[in-house]
Amino acid sequence: MERGFLATAGEGAPSSESAADFERCLRLGRTDLRDDVVFATLTALAGYYAIRADLRRTVQVLESLRAGLEQDRPLFRPVIEARFGAVTWLRGEFDAAAAYLEAATAGMAAMDQQQIETLWFQPNDPAATAYVYLALLAMVRGDLTGAAEDLTKAAHRAEQLGFPQGQYSDAYTRFANIWLCIEADQLERAEVLVAELTEQAERHGFDLWRLVGATEQVTVEALAALSATAHVDPHALSPHIAAVTTLVDTLHKLELNGYVTFFDGVLGRLLIAAGHCDSARARLDSALQLAEDTGMHFYDAELLRLRARTHTEPRMRQADLSAALELARRQGATLFELRAALDDFEFRGQSASPGVVDAISRFAAGSAFPEVARAEEMLR
Repeated sequence: MERGFLATAGEGAPSSESAADFERCLRLGRTDLRDDVVFATLTALAGYYAIRADLRRTVQVLESLRAGLEQDRPLFRPVIEARFGAVTWLRGEFDAAAAYLEAATAGMAAMDQQQIETLWFQPNDPAATAYVYLALLAMVRGDLTGAAEDLTKAAHRAEQLGFPQGQYSDAYTRFANIWLCIEADQLERAEVLVAELTEQAERHGFDLWRLVGATEQVTVEALAALSATAHVDPHALSPHIAAVTTLVDTLHKLELNGYVTFFDGVLGRLLIAAGHCDSARARLDSALQLAEDTGMHFYDAELLRLRARTHTEPRMRQADLSAALELARRQGATLFELRAALDDFEFRGQSASPGVVDAISRFAAGSAFPEVARAEEMLR
C-alpha cells in the first residue's frame, strides 16, 4: 500500500493505479477474501471510492467484502456495516444509516482492537468514524445534544489509539465538530476548533486535514463576516467569497468530493448575501448535478432551499422550496425541513405556518439550534 497516498487522500486508500488493478480483479473474480492482503486492500479501496463520493463502486466493494464475511471473517462484520452506514448517510438515507451505525458501534464494542488492527491498514479508526457519522446523523435530525455526545465518544475512542489512527481519527472528529458548530451558528467555538485542527494537521503531516482545515477556516471567517452586521457590504464580503471559492474548487479538482456539497452550499449562501444570485444559482446547480452523478444526496434539501433564494420568479422559488421541504421530510432531516419551512413562511406568510409547526414539533425541548428560537418567535 502506498504510504504517500495515505497522507494525501487521508483514507489509507491505494493509488488510482492500484484501484484500477483491483477493479480488474473484481471483474475477473480473482479476489480470494481469505487472503489477508486482499481483504485489507479491498477495505482501503472502499475508502478510496468513498472519499471521492463514487458511491456505486464503494457499495460494489463493500458487498464483495460482506459476502466474504459469512464463511471466513464473521467477526469483522461490524466494521463493514459501519462502512455501509457511512455510504447510506452520504446518500441521504438517514434511517438506514442509523440502523447500520448503531449495529456497527455495538458490534465493534465487543471486538478486540487487535482484531481490527490486523486487517485495517488505514489511519481512520472504524469505530471512531462510526461515532462521527452518528453525530452527523443527529445533526441533520436537529439533535444538537446527541451530536455532541457522539462526537465525545469518537474523541474518547481516538484517545485510546496509537499513531496514526488516534491522531488522524481525532482530526476527523474535529472536522465534524466544526461542521456542527457552523450549522448551529456557534462560530466562535468553530474558530477555536479550526485552529486546533490546523495545528494538529501541520504537526502530524496530515495533508488532507491541512486542506480541509484551511477550507473550514475561510468558511468560518466568511460566515463570521456575514453575521457581523445586519447590512451586508458586498465589497467587504468579496475577499471571503474569493478565498472560499479557491479552496472549494481545489477540493473539486482533487476529486475529494465527500462532503463537498456542504461547502458548495455555504458558498451559495455567501454569493446570495452579496447579491450575486446568478453565480449562486450556477454553484448550487453544479452541486446538485454532482449529487445526481454520485448519489451523494445528504445536502440536497439545503441546496434546493438556497437555490430558491436565487429566483426572482415566485413560481420557481416556490417549486424549489416545496422540493426542499418534501425531500427533507422524506429523509427525516428535521433541521433542513425547519429551515425550508421558515423560508416558506418568510415567502408566503401565515399560510405556511403549519409547516413550521410540524417541523418544530420534532425538535427536543430546549434545542440550541437557532432556527428553533426563530420559529418560536415567528409563531407568537
